[in-house]
Amino acid sequence: MKKGMAEKVQPYEIRPGIFQLELPTPYPIGPVYTYLIKLEPITLVDVGVNSPESLAALQEQLYCLGLNLNRIEQLLLTHGHSDHYGAAQGLIEEGGKTVLIHPRDWDKVTDRRDYYLKMKPYLAQMGMPSDYLAYFVKFIVWETPYARDLEKVHPLEEGTLLFWEGLKLEVMHTPGHSPGHVVLLCPREGWAITGDFIFTHITPDPIIDITPSGFRTPSMPLHLESLKRFAARGINTFFPGHREKEGRTETALEELRKRMEYKKKIYMDTLKEGALTPFQIMRRLYPQSRKGEAFVLLSEVMGRLDLLEMEGVVTSRREKGLILYSLKEEEG
Repeated sequence: MKKGMAEKVQPYEIRPGIFQLELPTPYPIGPVYTYLIKLEPITLVDVGVNSPESLAALQEQLYCLGLNLNRIEQLLLTHGHSDHYGAAQGLIEEGGKTVLIHPRDWDKVTDRRDYYLKMKPYLAQMGMPSDYLAYFVKFIVWETPYARDLEKVHPLEEGTLLFWEGLKLEVMHTPGHSPGHVVLLCPREGWAITGDFIFTHITPDPIIDITPSGFRTPSMPLHLESLKRFAARGINTFFPGHREKEGRTETALEELRKRMEYKKKIYMDTLKEGALTPFQIMRRLYPQSRKGEAFVLLSEVMGRLDLLEMEGVVTSRREKGLILYSLKEEEG
């Protein structure tokens, strides 16, 4: 069995008429959870990667529910990462379907390679050496078949209300992990479908994002602000995109608080060595990491440095084309 491939599973009914499906991916995180709303209009929330294994798993689980691909009328995408949108264009070609995703992620899903390759000069400023940059490009090319570009998308924006018979969900924009990430809330019953927004035992990576105007998004500060807004909505139970089938919001937020405190101390201890580039920090924290993990790990480092800089704990400066971070007390 290929790494990341799920065994045959039965759809899991999270609420009447709403089913959690498990689809294999080629990534270390393992399978992705997508959600079928078996109410008119029949809707799939997230779609998995574009691979024969994922398509077969989707068809098998739809068959268990008495459906086939042609019965799906619309695709709602929580965000524009390949394990969540990759199969969408292929599903469209199986029959007319409307695809909805937040406009802030349109650039990811309509011209994926351009979106990521324009990051190269920014990664170089963070200290990523040429051999790692070459591997980053190689990875983007490798990943391309798993996520075909979408030809037509429609907006899924903050505050939009979505209706099915006996069901109303509200779209909440939750930027951070991805700038266009959304979750689907059912405030009346206190639950939500949350993609990669919140987990109990892992922190979603604040993936590096470069805006169309060329600015880097402060992804982790945005993510924490999104979590504050989410916590205020009274959502008790969440259904995520990976690992746990469901979680409790209060528990997840408390576990996150502990992880954040622990990580802050580690970063401050690391910077006691003196000024370092983000890449140097990454290599000190993850000395055994592989080249293929560098982009995600560097995203985590940048996110935490953004937080520490906002808190006034660290400061940054540019020197010879590189960005360097140091503890605030060492400035000057």
